Amino acid sequence: MHAAAARPSASSPVVSRGPFPLPLVGRDTELTALGNWLDDTTSGRGGTLLVAGVGGVGKTRLVATVAERATQQGWTVAVGRAYPVETGVPYAVFADALTGILRGLTPAALTVLTRGDGATLANICPAFATGSQATNTRESGGDVKARLYWSFTQFLGQLAAQRPILFVLENLQWADSSSLELLHFVARQIGSERVGLLCTYNETELDANPTLRVTEQSLLSLGAGRLMRLEPLGAEELFEMVREAFHADAASARALAGRLFSWTRGNPFFAEEVLKALVESGALHEHNGSWHGWEAELPGLPRSIRDAVVARVNRLGARARTVANLAAVIGTRTSHDALVAVSGLAEQDVLTALDELRAQNVLSEESQTDGSVTYEFTHPLVRDVLYGDLGIARGRLLHATVAEALETLYGASADMHADELAYHFARAEARGLAAKAVRYLAAAGRDALARYANREAANYLNSALEHHDRAAGSDGGGSTLDAESLVEDLAQARQRLGDYDAAHELWTRARASAERAGDTARVAAIERRLGLGAFWSSRFDTALAHFDVALDAASRAGDDSMLARIRVARAMTLQARGDADAARAEIDAALAVAERLGDAGVLARVHRSSLLFHVFVGPTSRAHADGLRAIELAEAAGERGVAWSAHWAMAMVGGLSGNSGAMAHHLAESGRLADELGSPVLKCWTAEIAVELHSGTGEWDAGLALAERTIPVARALRQRVLLPRLLTWAAMIHLHRGAAAQAKAYLDEAWRLSTNAEGVTRAADVHSAVPVHAGLVAYHVSRNEYQRAIEIGDAGLALVDRTGYVAWGIHRLLPTVIEAALWTGDLELAKRYEQRLRRDSEQLGHRLGIAWADTCNAVIAMLRKDYATAAPALRSGAEALEAIPWLLDAARVRRNLGRVLAETGDMEGATRELRRAHDAFVRMRAEVELDLTRDVIRELGLRPPARTPAVGVGTLTGREVDVARLAASRKSNKEIASALGISPRTVSTHLSSIFLKLEVASRGELADVARRQGLLVP
Repeated sequence: MHAAAARPSASSPVVSRGPFPLPLVGRDTELTALGNWLDDTTSGRGGTLLVAGVGGVGKTRLVATVAERATQQGWTVAVGRAYPVETGVPYAVFADALTGILRGLTPAALTVLTRGDGATLANICPAFATGSQATNTRESGGDVKARLYWSFTQFLGQLAAQRPILFVLENLQWADSSSLELLHFVARQIGSERVGLLCTYNETELDANPTLRVTEQSLLSLGAGRLMRLEPLGAEELFEMVREAFHADAASARALAGRLFSWTRGNPFFAEEVLKALVESGALHEHNGSWHGWEAELPGLPRSIRDAVVARVNRLGARARTVANLAAVIGTRTSHDALVAVSGLAEQDVLTALDELRAQNVLSEESQTDGSVTYEFTHPLVRDVLYGDLGIARGRLLHATVAEALETLYGASADMHADELAYHFARAEARGLAAKAVRYLAAAGRDALARYANREAANYLNSALEHHDRAAGSDGGGSTLDAESLVEDLAQARQRLGDYDAAHELWTRARASAERAGDTARVAAIERRLGLGAFWSSRFDTALAHFDVALDAASRAGDDSMLARIRVARAMTLQARGDADAARAEIDAALAVAERLGDAGVLARVHRSSLLFHVFVGPTSRAHADGLRAIELAEAAGERGVAWSAHWAMAMVGGLSGNSGAMAHHLAESGRLADELGSPVLKCWTAEIAVELHSGTGEWDAGLALAERTIPVARALRQRVLLPRLLTWAAMIHLHRGAAAQAKAYLDEAWRLSTNAEGVTRAADVHSAVPVHAGLVAYHVSRNEYQRAIEIGDAGLALVDRTGYVAWGIHRLLPTVIEAALWTGDLELAKRYEQRLRRDSEQLGHRLGIAWADTCNAVIAMLRKDYATAAPALRSGAEALEAIPWLLDAARVRRNLGRVLAETGDMEGATRELRRAHDAFVRMRAEVELDLTRDVIRELGLRPPARTPAVGVGTLTGREVDVARLAASRKSNKEIASALGISPRTVSTHLSSIFLKLEVASRGELADVARRQGLLVP
């Protein structure tokens, strides 16, 4: 039967709406995995799961099914969605999810759950504020962002203590950067909570949101998130869907499903929309309880989903289409009050139109807990089609209508809706509305800047400035808003983001205005900002030129506070270019001014500068004292940028002094502050130290992964000092893993960056060039080119001598040159290098350098066959290196110890030491050293172990062994943290790794394993 022959007549009273929504098919595997994930979360093993796929593939349907299951199991379920018109609204997706839950809580309950910190949490969602708190929901500065993130995480833990909570966060491709940063933070903290984060995003739009891409990569690499990709349905699955939905026989269902697959390629949303259009057109129709029209070729139905949606909305009445167009302009979702306000229609007429839109499944209606009603497009693509069909001119007109109507609706509270009003006024493109566009864009940008939502701030402020300049250029007028303060705010946002070229252009514009006004104090402040931008771009001479101008202007203005700040910046720059004496003089001058002023912020900067100076020239005790003082003052003054640099430098002090616990603590703090400040530059500098820490602790996979993520960012930000070091540290790991070609490529790039056009190193390049020399020495040692290695090492040491930055000579360079000398057999030369290493290390209090020097003497004794001296010295050296920890060299020393013990006839001891070295190299996948170790084992007539990681305690790193031993001895996380000099949170992270490696689920089980494997023996 042909489709037309069985269509209902015009007199048929009702056309069936069809079996919609269609059944969920083809997702059994995903539903099983999600069910298991829910079970894990219920048991207190919370986690984050990202569901990705193309638009319409069924992400929303899948997570809605899971959310329904969780609700039935007694969970608290919160659903939030990101919207394209709200991409600049900080924390929008979380606010969307939280509003319903929070409004369902009494003020007393909310106060308990937030521990009285509702005012801070109101930065995420205004509904957190209760009573008097409601007037203080835009708090900024100080450590608010850190408190905000921790308070929110603790709130979730408190809420989940009552019953598990599931957050469904949809459409993250449109999420603002602040929401994604908060998501990343929470995901790392909920491992022991009954909290699940189930997120979706459109993978075709991932590149349009770089923050989302970085967030996903970071969560996956940290093991704090899992990714589930949804693929379109296959032809067989579409067949099952059609057969089940329409109760069709197999032949009929297969006939339609085949064509349906060719039209939609298995996209579930497209498939459902096509089937809806078939039903609504009557091509597929129900008659006497059966469906007919399976052979229909859709003669009037478009082949693309856009046309399918257009075909449906074109059947709307005129009033319903008008309301739908306005709703599309407002956004994917709107309130009933807003829709009535912008429509200009009587409320009854709006209700009639909404009834039709709901009946046609264009909009869905939802009642909120506060009694309000909202409407949402059934799919964002429906809204996109409607909005796209408006055209440019009509779209602008409607945005103007919506903007003015919403401003009237909000009245005195309009500024609290600056984000939304800015979106519409900016798109109205009406000359008469330009001032309002600038006003709301600027307000939204400054609010974002105060909350360190820097990317959103830059977008808003840039748009505000463009609108202001365009209006001023067209009629000579423009907004009454202070344009120059707008320029400076935007420059600050750009500089925070590492966009130094754009920031420089803006600061230059601001400087010209200040010069015209004769405002020398403002000129000084702007020149300092220009200098800092040049400093972070590694253009030190340019930075110093700006600082010189700034000093002159500040002196003429009589601004002593600015004078001190400029001198601190000069000291930092002089130190970076290797001029230690001039840097010291600037620090002393700045300290004198700062102490006279008694300004905590200025004093913090001076002590930070002194810390950075003494890190490299010693003594370490002075650096340590300056660092603690800088952190204390910075926290008191709310100077988070200064606090970051102080923690960063203290992490370096910890590394240089061999205190890995202190290093890990300060590294964690600098990472936290870099995240809060939203600076990609600071994140790169923090990552560099983390890569070296991973290198020392043997966590090479993590180190390489971090380096490979950071190097492209450092390249893009043109970090001429930092990038060569990053490349060198990554090259060293590649070298030990046998990837010599990759190591050489990185070292060649690092060399080009750290030398001038003639390939000559300068004193100004000391902080990049000396580490590169150390990397090249290691490369040539690996190639058995020992004399060339020594030549390069001597050149690097000469650069150290010219600048006085002895720390760079100690770290990697001298130990590697000593190794080259030992390989040549020139023990006297090796001894001379050892004496310098010891002298400089003792001067700085450099534990790692001293351990290297002691190990050198032990190896010299071994080569002279003084085994009685060598054996205990090698053992002591290995233990010292493990305690720091610097595990690669510790394992190499144990290999030498095995050789010495074999020479003395202690085969049991030799076997034990060689096995320990072998297992360490296996864990690190240090292929070169592993091969050498296996050769030694064979030389002794023994069979090498398997080239696979050991099980049990042997899989633990040195730090994990320390944590495991203390945990098995019934120590709390706080006690372990105090004993090891690390944070309780770091202890928790180590324990999670230990439990996974040892396959235990509790401290009791850990204690049992520790006793069985001798871990409790001191």
